[in-house]
Amino acid sequence: MAPEEQEVITVEITSPGTQPLSRDAREVILPGRSGVFSVRPGHTPMLSTLRSGVLVLTTMDGTDTHFAVHEGFAEVLDNHVRILTPQYEQGEHIDVDRAEEARERAEQALARKDAELDAARAEAALHRAMARLGAHRGESI
Repeated sequence: MAPEEQEVITVEITSPGTQPLSRDAREVILPGRSGVFSVRPGHTPMLSTLRSGVLVLTTMDGTDTHFAVHEGFAEVLDNHVRILTPQYEQGEHIDVDRAEEARERAEQALARKDAELDAARAEAALHRAMARLGAHRGESI
């Protein structure tokens, strides 16, 4: 492999019902279930589960693009990162008002603590809303 090829990783994000996204990058930061991790060229092969959070893709010119990802898996193999997620959204395309409303609904549901509350579902909704807001703002969470 030529030296310049080793400086690039190919990142693919796939979600049901959407066209896969494929970009060359110098780094990708992912919200792993056990914590946030970074992948750069030459990374050790691995497989990780993902939690809802912000994925940051740094292109070859140094530009960061933020995505909200909502759980899934990431495979790192031979300078290729494959991300399988039920849903992902590019930060600049996120409806902020809708994400804020979802965050408020989830927080209110969790504050009630009634017997009929599905706490796990409300927490998942809160994490998805926070991921959307973080991606829109260009933040990592």
